[in-house]
Order: sequence, then C-alpha cells, then structure tokens
Amino acid sequence: MAQTPPLSLDQYVVSFWAVRGESRSVQINYSSSIDNQAHPFLLLTTTDPRFVPGIGELAMGDSVLITVAIDTSKIGVILEPSGLQFGEPAQMQIWYGGAGGDLNGDGVADSSDSVIEAKLLGLWYREDGSEPWTILGASQLLEERSFTYALPHFCEYEIAESLLDWSVAW
Repeated sequence: MAQTPPLSLDQYVVSFWAVRGESRSVQINYSSSIDNQAHPFLLLTTTDPRFVPGIGELAMGDSVLITVAIDTSKIGVILEPSGLQFGEPAQMQIWYGGAGGDLNGDGVADSSDSVIEAKLLGLWYREDGSEPWTILGASQLLEERSFTYALPHFCEYEIAESLLDWSVAW
C-alpha cells in the first residue's frame, strides 16, 4: 500500500458483512482539491456471495466479512477474502475523475491525457501478487470517468496498470 497517499479518500480500508440473498454496498469517496467536495471513488455491491475459500458454500442468509483496501499509487483495489466467488456477480464501479483530467501527472490536462484516457486506461486484475496483470472487458464510461465491472470473484484490481511508470496526479 502507498505510504503517502496521493488521493484523499474518506477511507483507505473498509470492511462490511456481505449476506447471501441481501444486497449490501460500500462506497468510498475522495475529497477534491478543486471544489472541496466529496466525490465517488469506488462503489461495490454484493448480493450473492456463494463460495468462501477455506469455508465452502454459503447457505442463503449466511454472511462473509469483506474487506476493501485501496492502493492509491495504482488506483488499485484489493478485495478480500481473495477467491470469494459469487453466484450473481458483485458490481464494482471505480471513478478516476480525481486526476482532474491530468492523467500523466505533468500538471496540465491536455490532448495527451485524452489519449491516455481513451487508449491506455483499463481495468486490470491478477489473482495474486506473483502473477502478471490481465486486462478485463470492463465498461468505461468516459462522461463519468469510471469503469464498471461485474465481479465473478475477488482478487486484486486496478485501472492504471499500463501507467505504472507514470505519476498519476490526484
């Protein structure tokens, strides 16, 4: 996790109980330096956690403790318990609008940032830290500056994998 977070979130780690058969959500917001208001960063909604590694199948009404940890250096999300599987996929939306359009960290939002947004950003995942990152077919909403994806299971996700050598300006 980043030692000095470049993004001012209201929470960097949050846990909640997901219950099979009940919709449960968690939202993490960021504070903008431009308007001093809270804006959405992540929304995670679960309704059907079905299989928990090390425990097995969950019965209707059973619950599992979910932890969401944010790595702001990569605009990344670690979801635990890793390997948690869903019958009906969990829904995750991550917003990257906190960069204020300056995605390469040069202090100016310009056409090069538009190219980065359209061609280099994506939602990536890996099962554990030793595996390579793989791009997902997430829906990018340019007008909202976000990615939405239906998660079949938990692992590690991020939206700036192809920009790891760049400074993401938040």
